[in-house]
Amino acid sequence: MSPEHNLFILAGEPSADRLGTAVMASLRGKARFFGMGGDGMIDEGLDSIAPSHALTIIGLTQILKAIPRVSRLANTLIDEILRRRPDAIITIDSKGFSLRFAKRLKKRMAEHGWQAPIIHVVAPTVWCWGKWRAKPFATVMDKLLCLFPFEPAYFATYSDHAEYVGHPLLERNVPDKSTARQVLHISHDARVLVLLPGSRNSEIKQLMPVMLAAQQRLKAKYPDLQTILPVSSHVAPRVKAMCANHADITLVDGDGQTMTALAAGDVGVICSGTVTLESAMTGLQGIVVYKPDWFSMFIGWLLADLDKIVLANVLTNEKLYPLLLWRKVTADALTDAAIHGFEHPEHSQNISQAIKKVISANADQQFGASTAKAILSSIVDASPS
Repeated sequence: MSPEHNLFILAGEPSADRLGTAVMASLRGKARFFGMGGDGMIDEGLDSIAPSHALTIIGLTQILKAIPRVSRLANTLIDEILRRRPDAIITIDSKGFSLRFAKRLKKRMAEHGWQAPIIHVVAPTVWCWGKWRAKPFATVMDKLLCLFPFEPAYFATYSDHAEYVGHPLLERNVPDKSTARQVLHISHDARVLVLLPGSRNSEIKQLMPVMLAAQQRLKAKYPDLQTILPVSSHVAPRVKAMCANHADITLVDGDGQTMTALAAGDVGVICSGTVTLESAMTGLQGIVVYKPDWFSMFIGWLLADLDKIVLANVLTNEKLYPLLLWRKVTADALTDAAIHGFEHPEHSQNISQAIKKVISANADQQFGASTAKAILSSIVDASPS
């Protein structure tokens, strides 16, 4: 028997591909999927019509340069949607593109006298980038699925379609330090630094040089220092090239062993993003860094609540990680922060306890099952009575 539903799904970044894979797995046997995604989604059965890396863009200046190419991509995807007419359209993250895509798609659907619900997974971070972003998402998307429990309230003024479905990271089993070090062949009494320069090429370009400079200074202070660096496959060539003269840095598979690497560490230098939540779950302490291009930083100063950039801090409502921004991201600053971490190992326990409270409070919310239920209910609601 063939699957009941035909669904379009779009994920343009590695983190979105992981979420998309979970969504597809939760609907296995109930739906078939076409659209845009990464290796995980393709392995799950996605009929891919565009490469996922086409949307891996960071920084406003890069976005401006990519507008013509991204617009052509949107038209290609919309043409295929109109040809296949799925029961629902699911977009995951890539918030700026997803919103413009949904607006254009709705206009085209109206021209063709046909419609299907548009469901967006991963709400925009209005708690960081300003409440003004809530209205367009709440009004354009037919369903907005939020990963964190505090998010739906930000959209309630404009719509009742925002729904909390949980975060798959909070469901993961975390290895203890002893097990993680055994897996990575690291001595139990080693001093371990974890470098986390991000999963985008632009992040690697900005952060790797200063992280490597700090690592060399730490190595001079702590000759026994071991350094590990989880690296995603799609940025591996750049990272390996930049680490070519740093034989004392061990590269770890970032597609499958990031959590293990985090659990094995004592101190981390962490690129701002979801990895701060992963770090907190393992009890890894350290410093969070964010170094966008100058124009993005300028917009951030104008519109963002910079105190809420660090996800782990927001979720726990505690300052688990200090943040260094833009020009403050220097080798000296990273070195000093790492030294402080090595000298205060007790902070790791504080981080672990804070995040365990969050996990316990949300234990009943399973991302896969909740997302599948929301998608199927949206299809039923949109069906003619």
